[in-house]
Amino acid sequence: MARGWLLGAGVLALVVAGVLWALDGEDATGPMELSERTDLIAMVCAVLGGVAVLATLWRRPEEDSAAAVARLARAVKSIGEPQWTSSLGGDLKAIDVTFAFRPYASARAAALPASPAGRLERVVEDYRDLRPRRMVITGEPGAGKTVLARKFVMKLIEVRGEDEPVPVLIALADWDAGEPFRDWLIRHLQRDYGLPPASARRVVAARMVLPVLDGLDEMDATGADPEDSRAARALDALGGYQDGTDPAPLVLTCRSREYDALEAAGSHILDAARLELAPVTPEQARDFLALRGARRPARWQPLLDDLRDHPSGTLARSLATPWRLTLAAVAFDRDGDPAELLTATSEGEVADRLLARFIGASTVNTAVGSGRYAPEQIHRRLAALARGMVTSHGTETDLVLEQLAGRLNPRRVKALYLAFCLWWAAVAGASLVPGWSVFGGDLTLSLMVVVLLGLAGAHVVGRASRVLGLKRFSVPPLGSPMWRVGLSVSLRADRRPFLVVGLIFLAILWVLVAPRGWGGLGLPHLALAAAGFLGTLGCMIALHDSDLTAFGPSGWTRMGVATALAVVSTGLILPGSAWLEPELRVSVLLLVPATFWLMHMVIAGPWHLYYCALLVHRPRLPLRLARFLDWSVSAGLMRTSGVAYQFRHREFQEWLVRHPEP
Repeated sequence: MARGWLLGAGVLALVVAGVLWALDGEDATGPMELSERTDLIAMVCAVLGGVAVLATLWRRPEEDSAAAVARLARAVKSIGEPQWTSSLGGDLKAIDVTFAFRPYASARAAALPASPAGRLERVVEDYRDLRPRRMVITGEPGAGKTVLARKFVMKLIEVRGEDEPVPVLIALADWDAGEPFRDWLIRHLQRDYGLPPASARRVVAARMVLPVLDGLDEMDATGADPEDSRAARALDALGGYQDGTDPAPLVLTCRSREYDALEAAGSHILDAARLELAPVTPEQARDFLALRGARRPARWQPLLDDLRDHPSGTLARSLATPWRLTLAAVAFDRDGDPAELLTATSEGEVADRLLARFIGASTVNTAVGSGRYAPEQIHRRLAALARGMVTSHGTETDLVLEQLAGRLNPRRVKALYLAFCLWWAAVAGASLVPGWSVFGGDLTLSLMVVVLLGLAGAHVVGRASRVLGLKRFSVPPLGSPMWRVGLSVSLRADRRPFLVVGLIFLAILWVLVAPRGWGGLGLPHLALAAAGFLGTLGCMIALHDSDLTAFGPSGWTRMGVATALAVVSTGLILPGSAWLEPELRVSVLLLVPATFWLMHMVIAGPWHLYYCALLVHRPRLPLRLARFLDWSVSAGLMRTSGVAYQFRHREFQEWLVRHPEP
């Protein structure tokens, strides 16, 4: 709060200083006339007033609960479909894993179905028969817990009634029990599924969200004390999650060993049914690999024979999970000899051989940009990201680009950013030295004020945007039909912002282009700056009502690039303003860039720290990191969860940490 007040006071001091400068200003012919001073102050107030009016009208009418629930259901389905295909290695066929409910001997548990089906394809039927509807999915690493959770979400979305809650898959790794569960859930509905803050709060308050919480075991480091773990505190908090007088429905996934330890410590969740995934049988493994290896059946035959002849052997135990089977199918899909796995002497050796081939095979198999990156380059980049996600609390699973600077050596990132600010201030300050000028002393001094004003105002405006409920903006790729869809949706929702933007644009255009005798400044070249500003603002309005999750995790970086281009285009026009009279120069060099800078910081977030993080970690990470990660998703090496990237499997992520070099 103290920092916010100090920054606000600094911004106010800059505004007051600008007004005092105008009142005491002089031009080449001497002191300005009173009318010239008042015209300048009126122009400043008009621009600020126009921005204030636009900010006031920016808040759209809040949608009702039914519309918010429908929006959430669409977002869950649009995100879940590509994630399902990616989780199966580019195929749609999943192993029909089986499971059994594990009754509790002494603990309070949910009433189980009378005749459970115990199959992947019918998991929704079993869930609907639970009372209360609380389910914990447990299994060994790679047993298919996340696949079952995804199948459950997609199947329930298809058959749910209007009065049933929407299933939402969320990774638990970033939840601290110190944050209320409802607040954490609302935060993820906004971040991962693009709901406006008011809509997210409304659907959570109406209990129209069924949390499907993935990865309880990923909340703590390996070997953590279960009695004093984040997972135990999370289960205590979830135990108090209720709907009226009844326990609220939820679904949870966890590895069997970790959940057994939590149960032994008395920290397991009450009023829930525990579902245990069964290992894949050798017969299931043979059928699946024969189906996926249909391109080269002769190559797969020795491995299939070993699974038949040694159902308890090393290979059968190593391929007893859906993840390992999918990994084997991808690793030897088009080249290599699957029979090389027969010489492995341990399950760990089988896993290492499969993972060592995974990146190269995925690079060859992908239909998008095959050969764009070398396998060794991909390995080093993914390993750098994986190592940066290891924290003192364990291994994080969500990679959000907006938070990248805080994950990858934040001290060096902030040091680089501070060095840039100090360098800029030093160069600008040098222009004040008599007889020494950089780009013209007045111009550099004005740019310095713009930067400092932008840095200070960004924190104040960012805080205000959170209070007003404004959301981050994302941009779809160029040529995407989402531009047309977003524009049509916004026009149907509310035309007032377009009207306000049009009026402000005409007013600014008139002031800049019209001759001085007609009340303008006679500066036609500055109309380009106004056009860039209003164009970026128009993009924000056109996409405001769109489902931001449809733009993917990289949409945030595209919004930052779009706004940065607008800022740069304005900066290219500024040198042409150095010859202007002082009273005109201050308005051009201060107001327009400051408005751009503040707008960029609000709608695009900490883009400056993001790019500093990429510079710090060059050449390990590319400057076009989002493009690389999007390709990795299409290749099946990564997956997406809302606006977050995730590694394909935690075993793959941990293997990269142990093997940073190919």
